[in-house]
Amino acid sequence: MGDVNLTEHELRHADGDFRVVVLGRGSDLHGNQPCAAVFGDPGNGCLVRIHSRCVYGEIFESVDCDCRDQLRQSMAMMRKAGSGVLIYLDQEGRGAGLLAKALGYQLTQREGLDTFSSYRVLGLPEDSRSYEDAVAILRSLHLRRVRLLTNNPAKVAALSMADFQVEQQPFLVRGQSVEARRYLAAKARYGHTISLAELDADAARERWRWLHKLLRRTVRRPAPVVPGRAPARVVELLPAHAVKPVEQPVAAAQPTDLVS
Repeated sequence: MGDVNLTEHELRHADGDFRVVVLGRGSDLHGNQPCAAVFGDPGNGCLVRIHSRCVYGEIFESVDCDCRDQLRQSMAMMRKAGSGVLIYLDQEGRGAGLLAKALGYQLTQREGLDTFSSYRVLGLPEDSRSYEDAVAILRSLHLRRVRLLTNNPAKVAALSMADFQVEQQPFLVRGQSVEARRYLAAKARYGHTISLAELDADAARERWRWLHKLLRRTVRRPAPVVPGRAPARVVELLPAHAVKPVEQPVAAAQPTDLVS
């Protein structure tokens, strides 16, 4: 890779240690450089996730996007597999930046558009991300064949054009809100390998779980009555100090033959 190199160190996590590698040249000391979390000892055929930064989901913990769930799920899958590479790119707002993302959200909420349409109205490309840095990291790790965790065919194409053997492994993240599920549906319409039927089925299951929980809270079932037996009565017991002793009647004197 010429003068491109990786700076590497260890980090600890509650679920196990991993390595961090940061891509950069010696002169690149400003800005947020591309980096990766490396789990285990990844080799050819390992799981790889190329993830773009999302302040709203990962920092503000918004439930209206799927980025945080994708991030956590992919890391969990790599730990379970024993190895993997999570590449993290500073490409907020599908590469357009945070301000463009905010303007897109504003227009989406005001006009009811999806964010892809909002970007077009704003004169922005729908997705301007690039993956050359991800290619450089994977090459520096000596990987040539990967299982790519993505629903985005553009990521598959980017690695394939760089002479990687790519096996796409789609994974469904269930949106936590109505807006998140709408965004997933929009991604599906714009070419992502997301099943709309599965999204609809998942939304229906979520509605049923919500209704069932609501019914359990609002409907009280009567206590079952055993046939042939009267229902039990609730008797309030008084504390011991409040109970007055019952006076026993004095027995009448009995005649006797003894003479004093």
